[in-house]
Amino acid sequence: MALETSSFSLPTTALGAIVDRVRDESVIAKLSPERPTLFGNVAAVRLSRKPRAQIVAEGAQKAADDVELSSVTASPIKIQTTVRVSDEVRWADADHQMGIVDEVTTAIAGSIARAVDLIAIHGINPLTGTAATSVTAALNDTNNRVAAAGAPTDEVDEAVGLVASSGVHLPTGLGLDPAYAFALATDKDDEGRRLNPELGYGLNAAAYHGLGVARSSAVSGRPEAEDTGIRAIVGDFGQLAWGFQRNLPVSVIEFGDPDGEGDLQRLNQVAYRAEAVLYVAIFDVDAFAVVEEQQGS
Repeated sequence: MALETSSFSLPTTALGAIVDRVRDESVIAKLSPERPTLFGNVAAVRLSRKPRAQIVAEGAQKAADDVELSSVTASPIKIQTTVRVSDEVRWADADHQMGIVDEVTTAIAGSIARAVDLIAIHGINPLTGTAATSVTAALNDTNNRVAAAGAPTDEVDEAVGLVASSGVHLPTGLGLDPAYAFALATDKDDEGRRLNPELGYGLNAAAYHGLGVARSSAVSGRPEAEDTGIRAIVGDFGQLAWGFQRNLPVSVIEFGDPDGEGDLQRLNQVAYRAEAVLYVAIFDVDAFAVVEEQQGS
């Protein structure tokens, strides 16, 4: 459905604009820097463990270390966002300087960035909220799972321990659902003292006991999907690689039927579209642990 002027009020003297009240940070972008690549499949080789050195006595034979190699391949994932706008909205925007078109195009571009989180964490199609067959691995596939039971500090400690105690991976980052970030920040001991005062209210926390922190509703998958129950995800974000292979600017489409919703000219509409091709490669899903709330509890 196209955006129409009936969905907002035209100003008389004051300027107005569409305001997105929720501006979440991207968990993946903050905790795992982008690694752009050329278009095509992305492959990486992974050692089963670090090779071990050997002490060699004088005249003794040198031995080989049995280190196994495996590979991880990530195929390109094409994503797009299309929004229709009526001619009247464009005219109102131009006449009253409301900034509507700028806000729409900014939101479209932001949807591409948010898609990275939803794909990497949950493996879902952001538009439908259902599992995407083109995504072969997601962080939520990890076997390391902690039940959320109203003790967020203990739960995060346990999740960190599941990763750190493996002896293979070192946790580097923590992604939090906004409500869980607040619960963690305001968690108290038996004397009513806050356990994590450095987090403030958890709204803009950057670090937690040496871990980088990012807060986003994409951790739970909402509102694009049904609540997955995930409240926090911790892990070695060096075990995740992602990046754009193509990232096209928002384009204006004035003719044709670009999305099956009818001819633009016949309906007096234009469409704004952003497209990108990205990859997400996860070398070891068990380098991560999730804190999850059982649905219906």
